[in-house]
Amino acid sequence: MIRTVIAIVAIVGSTLAMNAGTGISDLPVGKKNFRLNNDIAQNSLKFISDAPMEKIHGTADELSGHFDLNPGDLEATTGNLVVNVKSMKTAISKRDEHMCSPTWLDAEKYSTISFKVENLSQVSVTKANGKTVITAKANGKFTCHGVTNPLVADISIIYLPESSETKKRASGDLAMITAKFLVALKDYKITGRGDIVGSKVGEEIQIEASLFANS
Repeated sequence: MIRTVIAIVAIVGSTLAMNAGTGISDLPVGKKNFRLNNDIAQNSLKFISDAPMEKIHGTADELSGHFDLNPGDLEATTGNLVVNVKSMKTAISKRDEHMCSPTWLDAEKYSTISFKVENLSQVSVTKANGKTVITAKANGKFTCHGVTNPLVADISIIYLPESSETKKRASGDLAMITAKFLVALKDYKITGRGDIVGSKVGEEIQIEASLFANS
């Protein structure tokens, strides 16, 4: 009987170990809620349209969002990032007006662009110079121009547990995140005017977000 109980416990323990997510070894287990905070640094987004006739660089600085992260199960991370479309700028005001018009992003009808993160995969954790660096794929749903599609972003998170130094910037643990991904305009029914897409506007837009949050 005792051997049977021991065997069952061993099997259960092995199963739990196999199902456990990737963790940060020296941090307490438990879900923490993080919110973007411009007091740490300016949350921002860069986008690049690279077409044969023109290359356009743009930025957006009105971002909001939150995410839940468990240092003991990083794969279970969820969250939501929202960008105000009208904060997107390309350094040419007329072009910005066109970008927000009904022909393109239609900012009046679709005022925000969002990425809802459902989980992380291919998670890797490294430590260097007192910092914990997490790299992963963020899997979720991206919504733009009223259309929602699955999306995978490459992300890197620098995780800093609360300390006397981090408290100088914000309370709680800090997370500094870089996210990179591509958005194909046709997938979101953004057609522009005439044959501009593919000649002066790239068929795919490169996105890079720099995010700063505290728990």
